[in-house]
Amino acid sequence: MMKHTVWVAMVAFWPAVAQSSTDEAWAELRDRTVAECTRLAQDAAPDAELSVTPNEFGTETHALALVVATLPDLPSELSVCLLDKQTGAAQLSVPFQDLPDTLQP
Repeated sequence: MMKHTVWVAMVAFWPAVAQSSTDEAWAELRDRTVAECTRLAQDAAPDAELSVTPNEFGTETHALALVVATLPDLPSELSVCLLDKQTGAAQLSVPFQDLPDTLQP
């Protein structure tokens, strides 16, 4: 009887699981990640030119983005943005210090 109950539960939720991993769902998560991370970065550095590179797959619980903020005549700053996949809450780290010159033009 237990096997039957588990099977019924799996079949009942299968459409939700399948739908959550469609190309459209990943694209929506990618767009939401870019939007939220850009918003947070603009709040932190309103005059900076921003580059947001999302990784919507991220971890099981979070989408990620690398955020590079550039102001004229200053070194670029790299931060990491996390977006909770369930709640949509986003966080932006403080910029990394002492990075290699890979971010400089």
